[in-house]
Amino acid sequence: MTSIELCPPTAALHDSWLASWDEWGTPDQDGASVFFASKFGWDLRTPQGFAQWVQLLNEMGEPGAVPPVGFAAQSTLWLERGGEYLGAVSLRHALVNDFLQEIGGHIGYGIRPAARGQGLAKLALAGALEQARALGLRRVLVTCNGSNIASAKTIEACGGEIERIVPREEIAEPFGAVEDLRRYWISL
Repeated sequence: MTSIELCPPTAALHDSWLASWDEWGTPDQDGASVFFASKFGWDLRTPQGFAQWVQLLNEMGEPGAVPPVGFAAQSTLWLERGGEYLGAVSLRHALVNDFLQEIGGHIGYGIRPAARGQGLAKLALAGALEQARALGLRRVLVTCNGSNIASAKTIEACGGEIERIVPREEIAEPFGAVEDLRRYWISL
């Protein structure tokens, strides 16, 4: 069996990434930072739009990178096995806005539906934690929806200590929430 790798985003995985997008059944994929493509009007279904998005994701992780206004510098890794895109993890280098401080945290990750249940989320989160250590971060905030027990277990398995469960009614506007939010800190 081919090994699973954490690697920088690459346009070579376009077809596999599109298959993952279809599996998600939504314009977004947790951890994938798809919102950057919509911000710039890039169509991820086209090779050109996808390549532009991949280039931005890679550039945002470089030392001294200047992210788009309102966003944090971040490093993104993709999980890949034999040319198949399996998921993504993004590490925000700092909590630069209210959304990241309250809801988003330092790390977001997502595994495509067909690849879940194989321990890939733990591999992704562990990879992001190594990046955080390399950047000199001392602790990171990781959040998940209250009902996402699999993600909560992943965070806890990687050393996450729950700060609190925020009732959806307490999540400040304009963020609003449809469910409670678990906030975890991981000391590095």
